[in-house]
Amino acid sequence: MEQFQLLSEQKSEFPDLVQDAVSMIEAQYAYLYGIDELADLLEVTKHHLIRVFTAAAGTSPGKYLTEIRIFHAKKLLLSGEDAPMEIIAGACGYSCGNYFSKVFKKHVGLTPSEYIRTAKASGISGSTEAMKKFYL
Repeated sequence: MEQFQLLSEQKSEFPDLVQDAVSMIEAQYAYLYGIDELADLLEVTKHHLIRVFTAAAGTSPGKYLTEIRIFHAKKLLLSGEDAPMEIIAGACGYSCGNYFSKVFKKHVGLTPSEYIRTAKASGISGSTEAMKKFYL
């Protein structure tokens, strides 16, 4: 399984614009409509943001936003709460449960339901240490 590392753990190495973008993405992932809105909040053009962010971080801001949303979705799915998919989708920044499921499957290789079943079958609980092994 692919490892995921928050860019905030290394953001001091980045230009100020990228540091600000990383902070906003990690703090506001559930409320951002996309990179256009992020660029507006940072008062730069979308193309400039994408160019600078990608050069510094090695990934586009759009891809990083999706990775952050999936990262948090995994945590919510493993929390043991039996929330409807629409609620989890909304909490992670997706307006629709169906679209969330499609994006989740594309990035994880499993639907959210399959992910939960696999975690339960593997004995993964909501404990932090056990979850780190499964969702990172």
